[in-house]
Amino acid sequence: MPSRLRRFDVPGHVHFWTISCYRRLQFFHDDGMKHVAVSASHRLQQDFGVCLLAYVIMPEHLHVILYPHRRQGGELVPISELLGAFKQHLGFHGKERLRQVWRSQRRLWSEPLNRWALGEFDKREIMHERGYDRNIFSESEFREKVDYVHKNPITRGLVPRAELWRWSSYRYHMLGDSSLIRMDWNGAWPIQW
Repeated sequence: MPSRLRRFDVPGHVHFWTISCYRRLQFFHDDGMKHVAVSASHRLQQDFGVCLLAYVIMPEHLHVILYPHRRQGGELVPISELLGAFKQHLGFHGKERLRQVWRSQRRLWSEPLNRWALGEFDKREIMHERGYDRNIFSESEFREKVDYVHKNPITRGLVPRAELWRWSSYRYHMLGDSSLIRMDWNGAWPIQW
């Protein structure tokens, strides 16, 4: 990883992640892989006690917005630790899901993914080594990022309305749907955790 890239663990800041799939392959086209990403997010809540605010899972990338403080005592959890655990979960369980599909169908859901599975690329990674992490410290920027996350499936032409994309926190915030995962944000700013 390049040494000039840094993460800033600042108490009180919200973090916005963008994590892309290796070579922009559409690993998350499959609902089983989307469930792996949801379970990775749930792991952050359970194992680290941090506040999950918003997310969206797209076919070749995902966005997560979180407040990296433990609920009890407000201790700041380093972003590198959270990202490491998140990606480790995605890698381990995602590859297991891909092996499961390959064993049953002898193929994945796209030709580029079949070539990846057969080892034709230089790596067998699911996610890029480094994700994009941005500190958010103002309410206006935070709300803009949540709106961006929720509109992502519309912008990409996957659905005409946000509520039709199951793989986003929009359904939780606007419809109270916690069937995939609950969010920890109550709508207040600054974040109360």
